[in-house]
Amino acid sequence: MNDIWDESGSSPFWGDIKQLQKLSDLLNQSIKIVIDSESIREIVLESWIVLDYAVRDLLVSGFGLYKYCNKDFDLRGILLPISFRALIKLLRDTINYQSGLNPKQSHPNDYPPYTNSSYDFLKYLKEKHPKIVEKLKEIETEFFINKHPELADQVKQGQQFYKMPPEDRFEGLPSGWIEVVSKLGDDWFADAESLNKARNEAAHSYDQSTIAEAFGIHGSRSVELVRNKCLKLLKSLFGITLKHGETDKDEKPV
Repeated sequence: MNDIWDESGSSPFWGDIKQLQKLSDLLNQSIKIVIDSESIREIVLESWIVLDYAVRDLLVSGFGLYKYCNKDFDLRGILLPISFRALIKLLRDTINYQSGLNPKQSHPNDYPPYTNSSYDFLKYLKEKHPKIVEKLKEIETEFFINKHPELADQVKQGQQFYKMPPEDRFEGLPSGWIEVVSKLGDDWFADAESLNKARNEAAHSYDQSTIAEAFGIHGSRSVELVRNKCLKLLKSLFGITLKHGETDKDEKPV
C-alpha cells in the first residue's frame, strides 16, 4: 500500500510520524482482512473500525490532546462521542466553525487572572489579607492594559474584556489541521455515512444478506461485491492507492 498521506486527495490524518505509522499499520491490517475474509460481516466491521479510529485520532490531534493520550488514558474514547454519527457531526461542525473564523483578526489570549494557586491558599489570602487580593486585581488589570493598550477604554468602562466580541473571532486550531480537514468534502462524509450504515447492520446482525443490503447489494456475488465496495470506500476515505494484487480481479489498480 502506498503512503496514506496523499496530498492530491483527502485523508483524515494530521499528526506526527508515529501516528502516521500507527494508522498505516492499522489500515494495512484491515485491508488484508477485507481481501482475505469470506465473511461480509467481518469485511464491513474491519473497514469501519479503522475509519472510526482515524476520525478520533484526527479530532484529538486537532484539539491538541494527543500528547495526553496513552493506552491507559485514551481521550479518543473518553472525551469523544461513542456514536459514530455524533463523531462525524462533531468533525463537520468543527470544520464549519473554523471556516467561519477570520485568521487575520486576533485577540489577546493572555487574560487575567495571572495569579494561580490552590483554592485553600486563595481562600486563606482573601479571608486574612483582603486588601492584598484587591491590590492583586488592580495590578493584574494594570499589567493587562500595559500589554494591550488598545483595550484600555473597555477596561476603564468596566467591560469584561476577557470575553471576545463576536467580530473578534479568531482561528483557534492549527492551520495545518484546518488545511487537511478542509479537503474532506460532501463526498467524503457521504462515503463515511454509507460505511457506517453497513456497520450498524453488521453490529446487530449475523445475516450476510441483510448486511449486504445496506450497500444495495444482493445475490450470489454479495461477498465479492461487498469486498469491492469496502475497498473502494477505504481508498476514497483515506486517499490511498492499493498495490497490484490488493484489488479485485475485475478492478484495475488506481
